Parts: sequence; C-alpha cells; structure tokens
Amino acid sequence: MRRSCCLCIFLLLLLIPAFPRVRSALTTGAGRGSSGGSAGRTPASSSSGAAADDDADFSDAESDDDYADALAEDEGDGDLDDMFADAEDVELSEAEVTQNTPQSSLDTSSWAQVIKLYGSFSAGVGYLSQVYPSPNQTPFASFENYLGFTARPANDIYVKGQMYTCFPDFDMNLDTLYAEYVMNDIMYITIGAAGTSWGNSVLFDTNILDDEKDDKTVLFDTGHVSSKRFDAVATLPVGHGQLQGLIMYAGGADINDLSSKYLSYAASAEYTIGVVGVKLFARKWAAADINRMQPAVGAEVTTDIAGNHLTLWGKVHAEKGKVYDTDKISYAKFVGGWSRLWTTESMGRIGACIEYQITYDFDKEKDERRSDAIGLTFAWNHIGGSDFTPAIQWYGNLTDKQGYVIPSLTYSGLSHLRLRIIAPVIYGGASYTYKKTFSSTKEAPTVLVGIICSLSVGY
Repeated sequence: MRRSCCLCIFLLLLLIPAFPRVRSALTTGAGRGSSGGSAGRTPASSSSGAAADDDADFSDAESDDDYADALAEDEGDGDLDDMFADAEDVELSEAEVTQNTPQSSLDTSSWAQVIKLYGSFSAGVGYLSQVYPSPNQTPFASFENYLGFTARPANDIYVKGQMYTCFPDFDMNLDTLYAEYVMNDIMYITIGAAGTSWGNSVLFDTNILDDEKDDKTVLFDTGHVSSKRFDAVATLPVGHGQLQGLIMYAGGADINDLSSKYLSYAASAEYTIGVVGVKLFARKWAAADINRMQPAVGAEVTTDIAGNHLTLWGKVHAEKGKVYDTDKISYAKFVGGWSRLWTTESMGRIGACIEYQITYDFDKEKDERRSDAIGLTFAWNHIGGSDFTPAIQWYGNLTDKQGYVIPSLTYSGLSHLRLRIIAPVIYGGASYTYKKTFSSTKEAPTVLVGIICSLSVGY
C-alpha cells in the first residue's frame, strides 16, 4: 500500500503543469550556460562548490538576488544563523567576488587580460559550553581561505580553479578545477571537478548527484566539502529550458583507470512557462561504488506566487529503474518547501523558510519504513534598523520525536566582524555537530550556550 502511495505522489509531481524559467546569459563564463554554475548562470538549477546559488536563476532578477543573499549559508566559518544575512554581513561567494572585485588596471602582459584572481578569508574564535545535563566547555578556533582564478584564454573557452586551506593543518587542497567550452553557441561542455549540483531546497538535501546512501539527510550543513568528483557535462539549451547529461567519475589516488565500473550517469530535462518550472531527472550509480543506490528518477516543481517561493521535489529508487513496478521500489524521498523574504528600509529584512520531508525505506520493517521530518529557519536581519539580527532554526524528526532548536543573536556593527551568541537545545536522543558532536537522550535534553567572534572578507 505504501509503495503504491509513494508511486502516486511521484506521478503527481510529473503531472503538475510545466513551467520554464527565463535564463540569463553567462556573465563570467565562456557562454550561455555551465553546469558548474560559478562560471555563470545557466538554464539549469545547477551550481558548483562554494559558489552554489541554487535559486539565482528565477525569472525575476531582483527576487533572485534577494534569495541568493538571504537563503545561502555562510561558507566561511560555518555559522548557524546566516540563512537570511544580507550581503554586507556574509562572506562573498566566488561568483560575487569574481564579479565585484575591482580588476587591476595593469594590462602590460597578455595573461593579465585573461586571468582574474579572487579569494575569500574567514577566521573565528569561540567558546561553547554544555550547561545541562553535565557541564563541560569546548573552546575552538577556525581559519579558512579560498584562493582561485578564472581565465578566458579564448572567447569560447572558460577555465576556473580554486584552492582551499583551513586550520589546523593548513594543507592546500584543490577545491575546484574545470574548463568550459561553448560549441558553436549551440552546446556547452564542462569538464573537470566542477561540483555540479542539482536541487533547489534550502534546508534538506535534494542534490541527487551527491547521494551516497539511503538514510542520508543533510540539514543546516555548515561544513566545507571539496569536490572529489570528475564530471563531463553537456548542456543543450532548448527554448526556455535545457537538456543536460552528465558522466561522473568518482575515482581517486588508488584508481588509475577509466573503467566503466567507476562511472555513473545522470540526465535532466528542464523547462519554464511563466513563473512555474518543471525539471525531470534520472541517475544511475557506478557499479564499483560501495555506496551505490538503485537507479533513481525524479521531478522538481518550483514557482513564485505573490512573493512566496514554493518548491516540490521527489525521487524514487527502483531495481533497474522500474519505478512503475511497486514491487521494485526500494527507496523514495519527497520534499516540499515554502520561503519568503520581506524587506523594509526602516525595519530591516525578515526571512522565513519551512520544508517538510517524507522518506520511505522499503528495506526496513513495515512499521519503520516511513519517516517524517520538518525544518524551519527564521531571521530578522538588522531588526528595527539596528545592528542586531535574531534568528532561530529548528529541525524535528517527527517519527522519532527528536531534533534540535538553535536560537541565536548576532551583532554586526563593525566592518567584517560579527559577534554571535547561540543557545542550541538538543532533545529526544538527537545529535548535532558544531566543532564537536553533542548528543541528547530520550530522558533529558542537552542545553548549550556559546559565543563566537568571526572575521570574514572577500578579495
């Protein structure tokens, strides 16, 4: 019965009227679109690594910028209440740094005309104390730096690379490196570690390209993840939409051949009509992937109505991709969300987002297959025109009756410097990691109080 219900929900996604988003041309990349996303805006809802800007290509450009500034988490110090911080308070993304940093007037050499450098830096110190049930203290420090380049050696070729380093090891890690080629203004090809990402949800993970196991849930994920995946992506714009195909190679130092058993494949079709959009997608995992899942197909619907941003997303995994056969379905996940941003000159910016997730795992016992969870974030940026921003985030697993609530207050009256007080409460046996992992029990919650001072700047 639940398999049939799961299939009905998925079919409903497919039948919702299609919508297309009007896409803008590439602003910093070689052509009109790139699956890497940081090179420019594409007809797809795709983005790469630290420059991820999932909602930046809706038809209303002003609204898109608001969502990009308001709903993107700070990647520098992993702070918890930056969901609705404005551009003055958050670390600039790669795309913003590349676009906004004044370029040198020195152009005496040919490389200066095609290579642009950008970067971002953040550092912080803090103190987190567990006040209940058993007091203990956790001091911590953080340091992160991104240093990258963009290059256009020819009008139809765009190259981007980025290095990442952090405290305490200070090792330089390759975070991003890819090239983009515009084929006769018809097709756009991206090759390299671009960190291609699909999905428009803010709180729950809807990026099918990084799924590794059935029970994966990413919520308020503030950690840095380098792209270790090599992608070959072909993007074909079609009207107000696009077709996209990916071949993903997840090899490493211990794998030195391009055998097909190390390759996984994904494809998507996306189109927009007015303010409503539909995206259909599918993925097949590599045979040698120890975390591989059954092939999956899914759909996503996104729209903006009277200032309300609405999303509906779902995927179904089935043996050999036979989602029409309820006996073959092994796993399914559905996410619905609402978000809105209010802006006033005198009272500041108010942002809210709610998402609801339902998962079905048919490998579990019948009464344990379904799991429901909810996520919420709310922030009042520069409340009443002041330098203070109160915020609250909540994650609740409604099935297991566990979760956490994270209220916070941020002071941003100094240039590039923020002082934040947080008071997380973890309950019902849930765990949460912020510099270290804290856990609660069914009998008693865990209460924390912390203060964090952070400095961040883009260059």
